[in-house]
Amino acid sequence: MKFRILTCLFFILTGYASVSAQFNDLYNRLRLGQSYEQAGDLQKAKTIYEDLYRQQPDNFQFFDALVKVYTQLKNYTEAASMIEKRIQTTPQDINLYGLLGSTYYLKGDENKGNEVWDKALQVLPDKPMTYRVLANYAIERRAFDKAAEILRKGRAISADSYTFSFDLANLYSITMKFKDAAEEYCYILSKEPDQMNLVQTRIASYINKPDALALTVDVVEKWANEHTDNIDFNLLLGWLFMESNDYAKAYDIYLKIDKAHSNSGAEIFGFAQRALQEGHFEEASKAFKKIFESYPNSPFTPNAKIGYAKTLEASLDKKYNVKDTNWKPFGNVNQSNNSEYQEAVQAYKELLKSYQGMEVTNEANFRIGVIQMDRFNDLQAAESSFKQVVDNSFLSDFAEQSLVRLAEIEILKGNLQLAGDYYTRASDNPRASSSDKNFAEFMRGRIEFWNGNFALATQILATVEGNFEDNHTNDAIELSLLINTSKADSLSLLNFAKADMLTFKKQFKEASEHYMELSKNENLLTLHDLSAFRYAEMILAADNLPVAVELLSGISADAEKNIYADHALYLLGQIYQYGIKDNAKAVESYENLLAKFPNSLYLDDARENISKLKNKPSDNL
Repeated sequence: MKFRILTCLFFILTGYASVSAQFNDLYNRLRLGQSYEQAGDLQKAKTIYEDLYRQQPDNFQFFDALVKVYTQLKNYTEAASMIEKRIQTTPQDINLYGLLGSTYYLKGDENKGNEVWDKALQVLPDKPMTYRVLANYAIERRAFDKAAEILRKGRAISADSYTFSFDLANLYSITMKFKDAAEEYCYILSKEPDQMNLVQTRIASYINKPDALALTVDVVEKWANEHTDNIDFNLLLGWLFMESNDYAKAYDIYLKIDKAHSNSGAEIFGFAQRALQEGHFEEASKAFKKIFESYPNSPFTPNAKIGYAKTLEASLDKKYNVKDTNWKPFGNVNQSNNSEYQEAVQAYKELLKSYQGMEVTNEANFRIGVIQMDRFNDLQAAESSFKQVVDNSFLSDFAEQSLVRLAEIEILKGNLQLAGDYYTRASDNPRASSSDKNFAEFMRGRIEFWNGNFALATQILATVEGNFEDNHTNDAIELSLLINTSKADSLSLLNFAKADMLTFKKQFKEASEHYMELSKNENLLTLHDLSAFRYAEMILAADNLPVAVELLSGISADAEKNIYADHALYLLGQIYQYGIKDNAKAVESYENLLAKFPNSLYLDDARENISKLKNKPSDNL
């Protein structure tokens, strides 16, 4: 008995080993065929796959490998024949129908391919996945109309019809049928309002394409008019009007939304904030005013009131920044418009009367201080406003900014020690971001530089975090390099430090005298180059454009020796563009920059300005 059992075990194990060896041999040959296929030797791969398929016709891997290589060799008839045989054994496999139809498309017989896919829809007509699988095969063959037809049929039988509408809308947007895509998205909203965010995201992905936005607006506006009981269409339409930069129409839509929702002005407030951010001050002002006039007890009213005041201030900034010379590296703020800014200050002060101990009061005091400092040049009043913010709440979002402003006031007054203390407090403020801390530490180092304490300045600058995308970090590195390369001539470096401090204080005439003196000393190397460039900037700040052009032309011509040559050439283009308004000369300067300095940091800005100028009608171009 024991002998029989052992004999049976022997034959079983021997048979298993034989089958296992055969199995391993087949798959080793499959891998060999795949290596030939990857190497581009399709004929050898085909020979191996055909042999494997003959041995095991039911093995899907062998079937799939042979069909793929037939397709690559354009043996579409053989591939189709194989697929049809397999369909006979597994008639419920929708993927096989999809593959067969795709093969006929590759063969050039699109009618036959469509016929196969239509037949497949009859095999499992109640399964939504059937339609999705076949549509994907059609899309793969770029049969977009057929794919859309299949998806529409799928939508008709599906309980979750909106999921097919998403597929249809995506297909329509890919094929530039933006009107049809919008119709599908509106259909989705009519069935599933909770899909608003996803619908908006999908539309946002294509509305920048030609005609897409206008066509989408037309469709959504039609649905909004036809379905007045569904406010979601107005929400989508309001957003689209903002994307179209038509904030006047958007405002009217948000009034409708506000009336329907009765939500204390929440939607209008969101609109007003975006309008302010995007520079549409008239609509922002109306929206903020609507909130605090219609909803005096709304939780949005305090922020609406300060938003209204900020809008007034921002509109004045825009008005006078057009006239000012903000393109200049250095310049004085236009202070001839004090009376108009008084209106903004008064709006902030009205807010202070109504609210105490709130963050809006800190922001109001900060904004008043900024106007007093920048527009009125009233340092004493500005100092009082900023101190109120710091004293009221050291943890306010505006405390760190107020400390920085207080430091600047002390610099202007000549109190460098007190300025440094304010920067230290700004850096230590819990609300200060890493960029804020970097700036405060950079300014502390800069103050020590002005004081002639070069070693201490370098030590402080070294603490600035090494984020090279932060301009303050780069400024700290640049100043450290200047100190280290120029400290051998401490008197010249101290002279430059004094000029730098005068520049910060906007005493450009006095600063220019120091820069001019340093620029005449050829032995100063980096300090000489920087002083020559700064001298040109001071002349530009004084609006002496002809002399500035002459100086910058000289610097840019000395490209091999002066490391600021590319910056000088870019600034020269700015002068021609904004100062002299000679667009042809501006383009010439920017194009010279592109040609002479292919690695310049100013390339992107130069290209953008060239494009802007060439697309702008001008007598000079």
